[in-house]
Amino acid sequence: MESRALVLCSVVVGVFLAAAAFGQPMTIDEVVKLVDKDVSDALIVSLIEKSNSYFYLTADDIITLKDAGASDYLANYMIGRTPGSAPPTLPSGEAGAAGPGDVNVHTTGRASEGKPEPPPVTKFVDLTVNVAGTYAVSSPADLNILYAAFVDGEKKYYVDQWTGISSFLTPETGHTVTKRVFEPKSFTVKVPTGQHTLSLVLWTGPGFIDDNNAKAYVVYTKTFTAAEGQPVALNLTGQTDASGKFIIR
Repeated sequence: MESRALVLCSVVVGVFLAAAAFGQPMTIDEVVKLVDKDVSDALIVSLIEKSNSYFYLTADDIITLKDAGASDYLANYMIGRTPGSAPPTLPSGEAGAAGPGDVNVHTTGRASEGKPEPPPVTKFVDLTVNVAGTYAVSSPADLNILYAAFVDGEKKYYVDQWTGISSFLTPETGHTVTKRVFEPKSFTVKVPTGQHTLSLVLWTGPGFIDDNNAKAYVVYTKTFTAAEGQPVALNLTGQTDASGKFIIR
């Protein structure tokens, strides 16, 4: 009897495999027949996948499947299977399930079907800017010196800090003039890999920095490429020229 049952089961599975080969979707009744013949979940799932079958189970359908002996896994799989849905992961110990170091044959070739590719992970590297030099300005007014760095137009670094202040009386006019000296400090910021434009901005005035206006006072511009795992370092020098402008090279 057992041998006869195995032969009958093989015949039933063979019929469904032939139907799947011709692209005929399976019906719920056909799934019930397979369950009734003790066909494994793994093989039934394989037939459903190969025949590109989808189901819309009612409460009566689920009762019929359970009466035939269907597992909760199979019923849940049939309910959740929709065009473009992820392939199933069979329960541990199920025939055809992926064990440690194995590949689930039912998921191979379908993992990305109907699913968008995940966005690439953005890689970042360090950009270090070292400026050796000073900027000096003398004025009777109370001025600020503001220094900023922009990468692709986005402000990445900003500092408003005097290095030294001294006041002196000018013999020619008899007025007291304040001399302010500013030494840009080294800084490091994170930038994504790819090509970028660095702009160093120096602004002198009675107010505070304004991003739109500050770009008119760019004192250094450079295009550079940031490669993964390769930090970028720029060693520059800057001084006040004869006209009072700060020049960075």
